[in-house]
Amino acid sequence: MKDQATVGPDRVKILSWPVDLFTKKSLLAFLADRVDSDAKTIVANVNLHALYCLERSPAMASLFSRRNTVVHIDGMPIVWLLKLKGVAATGDNRLTYLDWAMEALAMSAKNGWKVGYIGSMREICEAGIVQFTSKFPNLNMRGWDGYFDMEDEAVDSKLNRTLEEVNAFEPDLLIVGMGMPRQEEFLERYSHRLKYRIAICSGAFVEYLTGVQSMPPRLIGKIGLEWFYRLICDPRRYAYRYLAEPLMLVCLIARTRWQADRPRRRT
Repeated sequence: MKDQATVGPDRVKILSWPVDLFTKKSLLAFLADRVDSDAKTIVANVNLHALYCLERSPAMASLFSRRNTVVHIDGMPIVWLLKLKGVAATGDNRLTYLDWAMEALAMSAKNGWKVGYIGSMREICEAGIVQFTSKFPNLNMRGWDGYFDMEDEAVDSKLNRTLEEVNAFEPDLLIVGMGMPRQEEFLERYSHRLKYRIAICSGAFVEYLTGVQSMPPRLIGKIGLEWFYRLICDPRRYAYRYLAEPLMLVCLIARTRWQADRPRRRT
C-alpha cells in the first residue's frame, strides 16, 4: 500500500496546522472508506497540548504535514479558537478518542477488520485486549506494549521485533497509544516500515477504558471542562500540561512568529 493524498471533510487551519472538521458519524464513515482503499492513512488529533508539542517536535510537525494525515479536533479550546477565526466549528466537531473508540472497534468486529494496538505497559495492553475481545467476541485484535527504545534499530531489538510482529499481523486499524508526541514521532519514523491501512493516534484511551485512569464524564468534555476533571484526579500528571503549557505555548508562538517576521540582517 502507498501513501496517497487523503480526501476528507472540510479542512481549515489553526495557526499553521491543519484541522479537519469531522463529526463522529463522518469520521466513522471515513474510516470505513479508507479501509476499503489501497492507501495508508494516519488519523491524528489536535488540542492545546498538541499545539504545544507541534511547536517543539519537528517529527510530529512533519507527520501533521503529510498528505495522507487527517487531523480531528480533540479539545473544546480548538473549537473556540476556530470560532474566533469565523470557522463554523461546533461541539459536534470535538471528537476525543473516548467518544468513538468503542464504535470503531464494534465496526471492526462486524466487518472483519484486524485491529492492532501499540502502547501502554504490557499488563495494561494485555488487559485491554482481553476487555475488548470479551465485549466484541468477533474482534480480531492483537497488542504490543509501547515500552521500547525508538533509537535501537538493531536486528534483535524490541523495536524491530514489534515492527515485524505487527507486519505479520497486517492490521487494518493500527492504534498507537503512547501519548504525545511519542506516538506521532513513532509513526513519522516508522510508518513506512509498517503494514496497515489506517493508523490512529489514541493517547491513553486503553488506560481510561480499562479503569487504570478515571474516565471523565462525557458531558463535561462538550463544555470544555474535561481538563479540569483530569487535573483534579491526577494533579501530578496533568498540572504542567494544563497550567503551564498554555502559557508556554503563547510564548513559543510569539517567539516563533517574531523570528519569522524579523527583517534579515544584511551581510
